[in-house]
Amino acid sequence: MENSIDVPVLIVGAGPSGATLALLLGKLGIKTLVISKHRNTANTPRAHVFNQRAMEVLRDAGVETMAKELACSSLNMQHTTWSNTLAGEEYGRMWSFGNKPSEKSIYEMASPCAMSDLPQSLLEPVLVREARKVGAEVRFGTEFVRLEDSGADVCTYVRDRQSKEEYTVRSKYLIGADGARSAVLSALDIPVDGVQLNTAFNVHIEADLSPYMINRPASLNWILNTDAPGWSAVGNFRMVKPWTEWVVSMHPARTDGEIFEPTIEQIQQRLHQMIGDSSVSIKVLSTFRWTINDQVARSWQKGRVMCIGDAVHRHPPINGLGSNTCISDAFNLAWKLAYVLRGTAGNELLDTLQVERKPVAEGVVRRANEGMRVHRRLWALLGLTPESRAEAIAALEDEEPAGEKAREQLRQAFEATDVENQALGMQMNQIYVGSKATYAEPDDMRPCFGHLNMLKQVAESTYPGYHLPHFWVAASGQAPRQSSLDLCGQGNFTILTGRGGACWLRAAQEVSGTSDKLKINGYSIGFRCDYIDCYNDWRRLSGTKEDGVVLVRPDHFVAWRYSTSSADATNMLRKALSLILVNPAIVSDT
Repeated sequence: MENSIDVPVLIVGAGPSGATLALLLGKLGIKTLVISKHRNTANTPRAHVFNQRAMEVLRDAGVETMAKELACSSLNMQHTTWSNTLAGEEYGRMWSFGNKPSEKSIYEMASPCAMSDLPQSLLEPVLVREARKVGAEVRFGTEFVRLEDSGADVCTYVRDRQSKEEYTVRSKYLIGADGARSAVLSALDIPVDGVQLNTAFNVHIEADLSPYMINRPASLNWILNTDAPGWSAVGNFRMVKPWTEWVVSMHPARTDGEIFEPTIEQIQQRLHQMIGDSSVSIKVLSTFRWTINDQVARSWQKGRVMCIGDAVHRHPPINGLGSNTCISDAFNLAWKLAYVLRGTAGNELLDTLQVERKPVAEGVVRRANEGMRVHRRLWALLGLTPESRAEAIAALEDEEPAGEKAREQLRQAFEATDVENQALGMQMNQIYVGSKATYAEPDDMRPCFGHLNMLKQVAESTYPGYHLPHFWVAASGQAPRQSSLDLCGQGNFTILTGRGGACWLRAAQEVSGTSDKLKINGYSIGFRCDYIDCYNDWRRLSGTKEDGVVLVRPDHFVAWRYSTSSADATNMLRKALSLILVNPAIVSDT
């Protein structure tokens, strides 16, 4: 085995964040080595709900179509249910994941992509395969040992787990994408703020449960019955494949972290109890335990080492934000690393990873744990012991005012989960205002969204630091429509302007023409422009006059805008880019 390898970027971890980063960097011409201590990609479904923002990243990476072919239709995600057993009494159900009739339109208007149910075990092989196609080398069964950051590069010691041989990898940058027990983060001696709250027990099974799902298709099915054992007081049947493959999570009544190790016989008995039909054939594929966390790393980077994904943010699966946030971390970092390695941007651009992504992660961790508390309040209303459950059911049956109050409390508890089940704003509102990787003109006013429910509604703006809104354009009346996001990304900056904004298109060409490392695409949108504004959304959303300009970063976030045309357009664009990329040379390029 070789003693040493040289590579621009070493990525530790081949999960959603690490594999996505390797794929995106490969498409930008950056060579990576990815190592994973595991023998292969995920062998259990794990994360499964992929929201529209994450699907947009996969779209930019060129794998959205592949992902959709593997995913379950959103129609199979219509509900979240709560029942005594799958075959027995239902306590309630809620519309979920964009399927609520009154809210479908806002999901459709927010993105060209749809939510999907895509188990991590199916997505990871696609990401790894496509990353290899664009030059990434992926080595499984290889573990991180230690690192030395010289300031000029990073020397990482790794070990082949089969042969036990160690060798070194010398890279310009090291990325820790190695999950919730990140060895890279530990090697950096970076504290993780927060706590581990409790444990839960998962069982991956095959069982045909079609009779119980056909009339209420649901990807999440909570079971709360009066005869549950303490180690599995609450259960959840999470659909993997309709309606024959499931991951069943089992949550203990106690929250003190006590661990119970059930036997296969006890697991089978509990599963039949939750189904409510002991005749159902169940094949247990695997069991695994996981920790409910409320944690964010204090820092995401030190020197030439950066961490992303579950290495730096850990939380319950409520809202399905885990892998989605990991994938967006990778999208944020990929273009910045590529620009720095090419010499197009200053190294300080990488400092904006933490500035931009840590507040997003803190919001995600906070929301997921708030959602977990909502669930626990609901569980408490139905009782977490046989005695309290019997009392709760008796109260719900009561026809007197006390019973009406109990039923109203339960209804409100179900309604409180709506910001988990229909949380478009939480999924989409990633905002980077104030980051040095954006530049706002002194007289440009940040929009006020105090009137919005930011958990459920999307804050649409082209103010620097906001995600470019999705809207439909077409090259002509006979051409297929495209999303505004499809005009952007692919590792490039993009200029969007309207009728009268020719100066900005020329500026993009002139700035691009003076550098082989910085490509700026430019498009006009409007009457007799490069693209038709199909539904007049650009005029509503642009935030500028028709001849103004919006500069979009490679990750679909607005970098800069100017309200009108300018005789000094080229120099203005150069100035904005030099500030955003921390590269004064862009201004002096001729």
